Amino acid sequence: MNPNLRISSKVFRNRASVLASILLISSALFFTGCQKNEDPVNSNRNYLVHFEKINNYSASFIKILLGSMNAAYPGIDTLVADVKYGFDLYSVTYKMNFKGNPITASGLVCIPSSDESFPILSFQNGTNTYKFNAPTVNPADPLYTLIEMMASHGYIVTIADYPGFGSSSNMLHPYYDKTATNDAVSHLIMAAHELVDDVSVKAGSNGKHYLMGYSQGGWATLASLKNLETSYPDSIPVEAASCGAGAYDIPALSNYVLQQQTFPGPLYLPYFIYSKITAGDISEPLETYFNEPYASLIPGLFDGSFTNTQVNEQLNDTIAMLLAENMRLNLGSGSEFASLRTAMAANSLEAWNPSATIRFYHGTSDLNVPPVQSDIMYNAFLSLGVSSSKVSLNPIPGATHESGLIPWGISSILWFDSIK
Repeated sequence: MNPNLRISSKVFRNRASVLASILLISSALFFTGCQKNEDPVNSNRNYLVHFEKINNYSASFIKILLGSMNAAYPGIDTLVADVKYGFDLYSVTYKMNFKGNPITASGLVCIPSSDESFPILSFQNGTNTYKFNAPTVNPADPLYTLIEMMASHGYIVTIADYPGFGSSSNMLHPYYDKTATNDAVSHLIMAAHELVDDVSVKAGSNGKHYLMGYSQGGWATLASLKNLETSYPDSIPVEAASCGAGAYDIPALSNYVLQQQTFPGPLYLPYFIYSKITAGDISEPLETYFNEPYASLIPGLFDGSFTNTQVNEQLNDTIAMLLAENMRLNLGSGSEFASLRTAMAANSLEAWNPSATIRFYHGTSDLNVPPVQSDIMYNAFLSLGVSSSKVSLNPIPGATHESGLIPWGISSILWFDSIK
């Protein structure tokens, strides 16, 4: 087991205060050192619509910011030692489709301040219900800042808002929608290639790509890897992908939830079902799936003005209180749930013979997304004859869904650094 994954309970008691300090420092830098450079309209681009440089970070500042976390996060000192570059932070908009209709999506691109060529690292974030906390809206959020700073290691970092956030915030996020997620990730990567080709940007791409994501982002990373290897094998070749604590088999996760008396993440099923109703994938009303008053509350809870915690607090973690009895008893066979079963199956993931190397990470004490989700995917790859040197399973001992995030991120970056 990688020693960087062994994080004590004391570490996580300090997490809130450490991240608060990071937020204050990075926010201060963002609002006092912001440099805005907008690009002229260029109709020759296939993906990139607009870009704006919103900030720049020096290598010395990045070392200070990462160094302030040493006591809380063992292993971060290795990340400090590998800081080599400052970087420019760009907010971009780009073209994609949703349900056959064009939309303008948005994301962040972090480019090292150098004339060298670098690989692209695409980061996929976890479940978010709060529109203010989209990457382009709140780039100084401490967790986004940590990922942004990995540009200092020599990566062009991309972070998609996902549809429903940022420039497309007028729509509900299509939660766990494989097609929309694949397009959001792949088109942002292509937009980043067009950005670094602009004459105002000194750095270039060396043609290599890495993917990483946690929770919803772990699922998004695996889905995107399959899509990139299928649809963009030449233009976006991927070297490696790190998938943390994703829900890859949605029917299996739903069955797990239905078997529990209480569940710590009651927002997941409402978010998925309501987004599918809104997108037209499910025709039955919310009352088919949820008891009152929750069926009536759900549209307001997912209007983008509440955080994950606030949504969870206004729902009910007792399954029998939240979910309709017929839903609990007959999800697997009832005709009224056929469209939901179809949506769950359509957005679940299957193994294939990958070109990239894949690592699955999962906390052994994760109650939100049980570790068996990663076990299922890992074993599915092995059953196809994929070598254990090509795909590996990396348990994070004692980690919950929340506490597994940072050790997963540290280990993923160290892994990428070691192979790039």
